[in-house]
Amino acid sequence: MRWTDSFLDQLRNQSDDLADTHLIKLMEDSEIQHISEVFKKLDTNTAEPVHKLFPELDDFYKETHKLPAGIDFARIDRGEKAFARFAFPAALVMLTKSLPEGYAAPNLAQVLNISKNLERHPYRRLLQVLQMLLNVCAVHGFEDGGRAVITAQKLRLLHAGIRHIAKQYLPDYAKNYHIVVNHEDMLATIMGFSLLVLKGLRTLNCNMTAQEEEDFFYIWRVYAVMMGIYPPDKPDAFDYIPDSVADAELFYQAYARRHYRNAVDNPDGVQLTKANVKMLKKLVPFWLKIFGFGFAPQVYTYHLLGKEAAARVGINRVAAHSLLKFWLFKLPAVINIFSGMGERSSHHYFAGLVFQKMINKKFGHEITFTVPDSLSQVKQMVLN
Repeated sequence: MRWTDSFLDQLRNQSDDLADTHLIKLMEDSEIQHISEVFKKLDTNTAEPVHKLFPELDDFYKETHKLPAGIDFARIDRGEKAFARFAFPAALVMLTKSLPEGYAAPNLAQVLNISKNLERHPYRRLLQVLQMLLNVCAVHGFEDGGRAVITAQKLRLLHAGIRHIAKQYLPDYAKNYHIVVNHEDMLATIMGFSLLVLKGLRTLNCNMTAQEEEDFFYIWRVYAVMMGIYPPDKPDAFDYIPDSVADAELFYQAYARRHYRNAVDNPDGVQLTKANVKMLKKLVPFWLKIFGFGFAPQVYTYHLLGKEAAARVGINRVAAHSLLKFWLFKLPAVINIFSGMGERSSHHYFAGLVFQKMINKKFGHEITFTVPDSLSQVKQMVLN
């Protein structure tokens, strides 16, 4: 059991020195006048490598674009195929479980709430989450110049930017929680995309095998190292990463014990969760709302979190919870008759409806998404 308080305290006092150093160099050596220009150009939703956007980052690109030594590409391939089988319900779990569960930690919620992005641009914020899930888990993501590699490089620099501005927006953060975007918090975030997704898929009875779970988790183990979560001067080491799904559960239990707080002590987390559910409700198709399924996102969130965890982030059980849950969880065959989904679950179908609405949303010229224009392109991104 390495996930002791002393070890996790060590992780809280470490972050990504390499990215911090290169961000400072970029700010000094280029004509960049404000950190907002860096955030705008390092948009994680585009496939443009960092050194193409900023030639000053060529050294950073060279140091970070190679995968750790000894990677098992066969396992990555199996993990990508496992994700392909459950892409839609996994994304649904991501939005209705992983995000709100993470918001229960004020050390995460305060940082995420700096920009008020989820309140001001909720569709943009949640599409960015969907984008990251696709970038990391889609086929070919870990090849040279792949989407997973580029996403890791950009996020490392964006996190350095957050550490840069946090002194202004969160002046008391270091006193309460140590370094902003530290290794412990970063590892917990990676667990949201991996462990919590797997736990949510179990709750939805998606029947992913134990081997598929481990292979899917392996993708995120590799990605965690690519994100700079390793001991100083050991960029190929997995010393800070859980070895398996079971080990990940031990880490996350320790993390929750250390950082989860009740709703009254975590207003940022409650605010983020309510904005998240409110946005998802808007994405439910009108014809489903007629039958009461406008509350489906809240039903999913409450069910996937559980009573205690839901209370921590201010989510209550809706009055018709049992009835809505019955239709959402117990009668997939009825929905399949109308959807033509064959043996796929109602969760797959509901997620598809929500994501099609997200994709159809007009974003103007605010941001460029490689999130696809249609559900068929989702499948192409995952499988090709």
